[in-house]
Amino acid sequence: MKMASRIDAVSSRIETAVRMGEVTKSMQGVTKGMSVGLQSMDIDKLSKTMDKFEQQFEDLDVKSAYMDGAMNATTATATPAEQVDSLITMVADENNLELGEAFNEVG
Repeated sequence: MKMASRIDAVSSRIETAVRMGEVTKSMQGVTKGMSVGLQSMDIDKLSKTMDKFEQQFEDLDVKSAYMDGAMNATTATATPAEQVDSLITMVADENNLELGEAFNEVG
C-alpha cells in the first residue's frame, strides 16, 4: 500500500511536469504572437493574443489546483491509520492526556 502511494505521487509529479512543459510551449507561441502584434500595432490582433495568453494562465491555474488536490489526497492516504492512532496514543501517554471514549470508538 505504501509503495502504491509513492508510485501514485511520482506519477502525479511527472504528469504535472509534462503539463507544465505543454504550458511553457504554449506561452512561447503566445509571446511570439505578441511580438508580431506589437510590431504591426494591430490592436485587434494584440487583443486576441492577450486573450489567449490569459486563457493559458487560467488553464494553468485549474490544472495546478487539480494536481495540488491530487497530491494532497495521495499523500494523505499514504499514512496508515494504525500509525496515526499509535502516534496519537503515544503523545497522549507522554503528556498524561485522556483520549476519551470517542477516540476509542473511532480507532
